[in-house]
Amino acid sequence: MAKTQSLKHVLCLVCSIILNIFFLFKVGGEWNLSWSKTAATEAEAVAAISCSGHGRAYLDGLVLDGNKGPVCECNTCYGGPDCSQFFPECSADANGGDPLFLEPFWMQNAASSALLVAGWHRMSYSYSDQSTISKELERHIRKLHDTVGNAATEGRYVVFGAGSTQLLSAAVYALSPDNSSSPATVVASIPFYPVYEMQTDFFQSVDFHFQGDTSSWKNNSDTDTEIIEFVTSPNNPDGQLNTAVLHGPNVKEIYDHAYYWPHFTAIPAPADGDVMLFTLSKLTGHAGSRFG
Repeated sequence: MAKTQSLKHVLCLVCSIILNIFFLFKVGGEWNLSWSKTAATEAEAVAAISCSGHGRAYLDGLVLDGNKGPVCECNTCYGGPDCSQFFPECSADANGGDPLFLEPFWMQNAASSALLVAGWHRMSYSYSDQSTISKELERHIRKLHDTVGNAATEGRYVVFGAGSTQLLSAAVYALSPDNSSSPATVVASIPFYPVYEMQTDFFQSVDFHFQGDTSSWKNNSDTDTEIIEFVTSPNNPDGQLNTAVLHGPNVKEIYDHAYYWPHFTAIPAPADGDVMLFTLSKLTGHAGSRFG
């Protein structure tokens, strides 16, 4: 129970990134909210707009011509002013999905997970210690992994990206040889996340090429070939807890642990790869944040 409560606490801290700051001023010996009260009132009013449970209205959302405020943004297969219209011919997309199943959790914890940001919040490029990433954010990320027990973080660097998709490409680029006559071979075990191949091919780099299924390289006799293996655990789409297939001095692994969280799979041990990727969208459901 104590571990669950601690995890819940850390989740709320990570989602809001920095502890909620309420700006107060003192009147007659009592502390009262000023501009933040108006902002909170507006946010709650928009959150209360009924969208039939099949969509949401947002303070930064769509405002249609003639409307005085935000309107409902409907989930897939629903439409109409309040998202009550179901489209029976709508087809399911088996290649992806939105993590909306986590929405009820955040609604149940609205107060502890809400974030109020002043318009002048963090306008500088850097923090007071001249870093460009919040040390407090990094500390809570490490604390979160320690609490969950899904990743070893001691002595590790934390690198941030606009979603883990950006980090996948950055990792392939970083692990590829420079100015080599032989590009790195990028592989993944079937069935694999199609973005591995699509993104690697998209950049058409002379430093790396996607070469298909990992198993076809198990008996590779070319010991000079640089190989980058994507290891997805749990795997997308079959959920298997995969391990690296290839081994050797010229093999480098990128461990995609996007789904390595206790609400998706059992956590038998902390992940301890050299390069490990996690994403906020699978942890909290905030896919629109694009934070990896």
